[in-house]
Amino acid sequence: MSPGRQNYHKHVQAIIDETGEEDPFEAVKVKARRVITDYVSLFGEQPPFNLKAIASVRGLHWSDDDPRFSPDSEIAPEADGRVVLRVSKSRPESRQRFSIGHEIGHTLFPEYQLAVRCRKGTERNWAAPEDLLETLCDVAASELMFPDPWFRDRIDSFELSAANIAELANYYIASRDATVRRLVELHPEPMAAVFFSWKLKPTEQRLVNRNRRQKPLFGEALRMPSPMLRVDYAILNDAFERVGTSHIPKDKSVPSVGPIHAASVSQTIQDGHCHLDLGTLHGRFRIHALPVFTSEEATGPDGESNVVAILRPL
Repeated sequence: MSPGRQNYHKHVQAIIDETGEEDPFEAVKVKARRVITDYVSLFGEQPPFNLKAIASVRGLHWSDDDPRFSPDSEIAPEADGRVVLRVSKSRPESRQRFSIGHEIGHTLFPEYQLAVRCRKGTERNWAAPEDLLETLCDVAASELMFPDPWFRDRIDSFELSAANIAELANYYIASRDATVRRLVELHPEPMAAVFFSWKLKPTEQRLVNRNRRQKPLFGEALRMPSPMLRVDYAILNDAFERVGTSHIPKDKSVPSVGPIHAASVSQTIQDGHCHLDLGTLHGRFRIHALPVFTSEEATGPDGESNVVAILRPL
């Protein structure tokens, strides 16, 4: 749940007042769509848009330097009055594009040119004013990368499958993660996007941490639990909440059979049907599972990848 208006960052309050939208997420979408409308009227371009060009229109000057304060991207005021945009060139092109969109998002708020703005990692708390501002910039990036109505028209006319979703991500030069989030947000059918990673459940992690601090008796090796493919977070569209649940708890594991596990082990896209029991969510689902980029230290015991899966209730 987002905080009350009085707890919003002053810059968030400003766009609420400007747009007349009570919800800050809707307010930033309104402003991002205005940017798209102005850009298309100037250049007549069709998506996927040239985000560097949009950044330039918004007053950001591209720099070939890497970010100085962020692993991903940042905007920073210069002594000559310009605001420079720095993006890590070591990131995949899809991530660079999202980072550019995120920094354009900062220009939708007042006083963006007065201080360095850095893209923060994914661990955020909406109750924290600065974290909400960062999340809203991600919302703006999604609007710029997958603009409505073009993206909505495209998903309305295509058959849902893991292969088509992967092709959609390639077309928009976007990560599978970001593409799936936007797809679920705009699709009229009930569906949830669930993001899975290999990890221990919290009680097991606490046990591991405790055992590391203790010396085993008689030199015996302590038995350690093995990580499993577990829920990181989920995004449910309104239609899904009406027919299912409004919450999928973190850290629930999936069985070692079915399309989600198969996508992780084989690192290939998978479609199929499967019964899932994820706490408040249980039943049989049509599943489209896609492996996603996974850093080496985050892979499973045998090098398995993380997965994003779309769940459609049967």
